[in-house]
Amino acid sequence: MDLFSHLLWTHVLFRNRLWREEAMALAIIPDVSFMLILLYVIVGTPMSVGFDEAMLTMPKYFIVFYHLMHSFVVLGIVAFVVWKLKPLFLPALSAWALHICMDIPFHDGTFGTRFLYPILPDFYISGMTWADYRVLGISYFLMLCTYIYLVTRELRKHRRRKYWTPDFLDRAEFAIVGLINLKPFPVAHGALGNYTGTSGQLSGEDQDGPGEAQDSGAGTLPPPETG
Repeated sequence: MDLFSHLLWTHVLFRNRLWREEAMALAIIPDVSFMLILLYVIVGTPMSVGFDEAMLTMPKYFIVFYHLMHSFVVLGIVAFVVWKLKPLFLPALSAWALHICMDIPFHDGTFGTRFLYPILPDFYISGMTWADYRVLGISYFLMLCTYIYLVTRELRKHRRRKYWTPDFLDRAEFAIVGLINLKPFPVAHGALGNYTGTSGQLSGEDQDGPGEAQDSGAGTLPPPETG
């Protein structure tokens, strides 16, 4: 897909989420490899040479780097390292995975998305091109529908507050957080599902439990008895 689609889809799906700025950067990281190819074509070849002709003279490592940046194999290795060093950064890394998924059906030929490279260096799936105005039109229309749905959902969630029933998005988020953070929330949050995290991320009321922070005797010792 085009660069703007990658950025806009990431911005929509990462609304009010941690690491949103980092996710926006990771959404375009794979296309840095294509920018280097463009730089070679513009700077490294004469102006009279077309793009296809310039590709014939381009060193092979340019296209190898392109395929590596669009490979789930490479992404899996990076994700494993991130999981070991900074697991809370994993949700932002999903923007890279989203980029690859968006490119798989819309790139062909030399730039076909070899998403299993270098294990299967010549395997890719394609049938459409992102440059087709119909493909872009459908993409932006679905993006708008997704944005409207998420905004409407946030408004409903804000209005209902205590009476909000966790939906499939909440449960998916709880499950993901459970995979990257192994310290459980207090028992008072069990009603939300298998949501896990550190107690230090909670507000004072959440840590004490509902209603306990306002008790007059909470956190105080009884006066000593006098004999």
